[in-house]
Amino acid sequence: NGLSQHEAAQKHGMPQTTLSDRLRGIPPKSEVTHPGRLLSKSQEARMIDYLDTSARGPRLCSIPQSSPRHHRCPPTTTRQGTAYRCTLASQVCERHPPIKNKVGKRQESSRFNCLTPAAVNWYFNIREREYGWIKPENTVNVDEGGIMAGFGLDSLVIGNSDPKRKAFLKGSQSRTWTSFLEAVTATGRLLKPGIIFKGK
Repeated sequence: NGLSQHEAAQKHGMPQTTLSDRLRGIPPKSEVTHPGRLLSKSQEARMIDYLDTSARGPRLCSIPQSSPRHHRCPPTTTRQGTAYRCTLASQVCERHPPIKNKVGKRQESSRFNCLTPAAVNWYFNIREREYGWIKPENTVNVDEGGIMAGFGLDSLVIGNSDPKRKAFLKGSQSRTWTSFLEAVTATGRLLKPGIIFKGK
């Protein structure tokens, strides 16, 4: 447009070096895979999609090789081993806000491995055949909860660090457990909760 690189850079509010690099065919840094990254941009995108849709979160230090839906990355034992792998996972989480490290809920391995799409479909097929005739307003989901009622002492004590040695705490034992039964139908109607006190 008849402008020099300096004038064009000032007009569009960008550094002159950036404009000069684009004219020479140098792509921006966002499109270039960093030499220190083990995953390419497409591999990282597939991994993020897997982590965002899967309920089976892998450990932080095994993220690069955890997903069957992206290519396996090369081993990192030649650099800082596990520490480098954890740093890589942390950097991936920083670049993608929807993904973060969290405390996982432990589950028995046999139960964890049995949760497959075939098992879920098998359950719902049986459910529809055996209970499909029940109307939604007559289908009730019940959940049980509770609180400790009464007065008690703080259970935090100082004792031997050996986990096998217990530290007993003398108290009035005046606390009792009170249970609550909450129920809601499939149509969203809340039923009156039930309360269970300790008998005398």
